[in-house]
Amino acid sequence: MFPRQLFLLAAGWLLCVSRADAADLVRFESAAVPVSEFQQKRAQARGEAFPPPRGDEVQAYVVKPPGNGPHPVVIYLHDCGGLPPEVKTSEFGAQGSLAETSREAFWTKRLTSRGYAVVLVDSYGPRGTKDTCADPTFDASRVADTYGALAYVAKQPWADPQRVGLLGFQTGDVWRIPAPADTTAFIVEPERFKAAVAFVYSPLCGMKSRMAAPTLVINGISAPDATERCPRVTAQQSAGGAPAEERVAPNLFKNFEPNSPMPDKTTFSEWLRSEPKNAEMAAAQVKDFLAQHLKP
Repeated sequence: MFPRQLFLLAAGWLLCVSRADAADLVRFESAAVPVSEFQQKRAQARGEAFPPPRGDEVQAYVVKPPGNGPHPVVIYLHDCGGLPPEVKTSEFGAQGSLAETSREAFWTKRLTSRGYAVVLVDSYGPRGTKDTCADPTFDASRVADTYGALAYVAKQPWADPQRVGLLGFQTGDVWRIPAPADTTAFIVEPERFKAAVAFVYSPLCGMKSRMAAPTLVINGISAPDATERCPRVTAQQSAGGAPAEERVAPNLFKNFEPNSPMPDKTTFSEWLRSEPKNAEMAAAQVKDFLAQHLKP
């Protein structure tokens, strides 16, 4: 009887070890939009109590590296297709389970191996949104979700709130990196991002405003003059904010990670090529940039 009990105990322990780093589902509120002065005055005139504004409830999947931490953290923002179903399974993130079948697995595997905890924000699932690849109007909600994730991470014992970065991908035809120097559009906590990386595919170039954190934009557009024009545009647009750099990598397709299908294969057929060499080149650039600013 004792050997059988010992075997079951050992098997259970091994199961716990193998799943120790699997993704945890967490929920938090996105950053809320502040109440306008007009709304406040109208409420006062009517003698009404104005409840504190609240953001939407969103969810995320957290994968942590071995050890208790506190770990540097990368908040991961999915593209217009949302998070793939595999992220939402109990096996995602478990040791040995991260076959590179999606963009999320590709990056989670590399980031956790370098000591980062990864928070994969699901902006679409709680809202019943399938994808926004042909509709970029969802952009503002993604910014609110990002600051909500930052506020959540800052309160976790396994996270180092002084070393939180962003890694995100273009959503639809418009990209706004959620680390602007002006955060007055939302009610945000005092914590700030220390670095941001954005993958874009835009002939208009990636940077549209001053940034609150050092930012790296990797633009996969193949426009003939983009290599010289986009770095110059980004330098101009980000002047007065945190350092920002845009690098153009022609033929770095949106789907550059292996086996990451886009939901709209008609509109985005030019993004469906798998380029493993480009993927590893991009991963190396992200590794160096995050190490410089988050120091895992």
